[in-house]
Amino acid sequence: MKILAAIDSFKGSMESQTANDIVKHALPEHEVTTFPIADGGEGTVDALTLLLKGKKITQQITGPNGKRIQGTFGWVEKERLAIIEVAEGAGITKVPADSLDPRLHTSYGVGEQIKSALDLGAKEIIIGLGGSATVDGGIGLMQALGVEFYDGEKQLLPMLPIKIGVVNNIQLEHMDPRLKEVKITVASDVTNPLRGPNGAVYVFGPQKGLMETELKSFDEEMARYQSVVNATTNSHYETASGAGAAGGIGFAMYSFLGASIENGLHLLAEKGDLADKLEQVDLVITGEGKFDTQSLSGKVPIGISRLAKEKNVPVILFCGSTEENTIELAEENIAAIIPIVDQPMTLEEAIKKGPELLSRAVKRSFCLISLK
Repeated sequence: MKILAAIDSFKGSMESQTANDIVKHALPEHEVTTFPIADGGEGTVDALTLLLKGKKITQQITGPNGKRIQGTFGWVEKERLAIIEVAEGAGITKVPADSLDPRLHTSYGVGEQIKSALDLGAKEIIIGLGGSATVDGGIGLMQALGVEFYDGEKQLLPMLPIKIGVVNNIQLEHMDPRLKEVKITVASDVTNPLRGPNGAVYVFGPQKGLMETELKSFDEEMARYQSVVNATTNSHYETASGAGAAGGIGFAMYSFLGASIENGLHLLAEKGDLADKLEQVDLVITGEGKFDTQSLSGKVPIGISRLAKEKNVPVILFCGSTEENTIELAEENIAAIIPIVDQPMTLEEAIKKGPELLSRAVKRSFCLISLK
């Protein structure tokens, strides 16, 4: 049987390509092709760089708290394509959980990586917007690219702390001119606008350190910032899909850089010729750590199953856990949903043993398939 393994990461347990390779090794009697998966968040660099046979470039950049850290981005020489994750330069995993505070976290390092890509001669830059610790409206990123932000006293704002509500004037004279010559695409599965109850502050602010009582005032600060950006760039992207992604970085990318947005999985599918690969297989294996009703709103496994449905290829989904009584989703082209945990154990144990559990579950399932 020809099989395509396209499994999302099992968070904390195994990355996408690790899970795919486990399936391949568990089924030596079948022809298994692997397709690394990401949705714009962590893993986007790994997935696209692997698919496009590029390389990774690691350098020192400014971390979200202003300290120097190691940051990696992907580079595909043939296409002059750079792949950058916000999760590297402004990632929530880059700071201690007990020190989360968006006023103390900047996206400056993401801008530094964009500059490095320009230095390499990039003609196209893809930026994955997931996993940020910031709600700076992209100020830090744009500062790294030469944009100057001033307060009402005509004082140039520093990198930190973030004072988004005091931005009174924005100067673009020193913005890197090479940005006009490069195509920029943001990859995201987030469609939130910049402001309001579904915006960057209210939806993502709490997980990044904002107290419930601070949301209203911070959103009002974002409104003042938005107004100045709109006047400076003669644009109005605050309600655009994904403007609120990564703490408003989406808004900055639209307003200052003329970026376009694409669903992370769809972009990966396009760049990796997934449609062609689906035409050449009999079965798709996908999965993720936790599969539930939220997954139905368009998370990676459902996206994969819908693409496979267009090619009339059935899908089996493996997961760490699923909702009670969920066996299959015929309407979503999923023939079977198979939890990999096969005995009582704690969540910590399941995460640690994830690779082993996935391998056993795949082997058991194909023993049954072989009886048909």
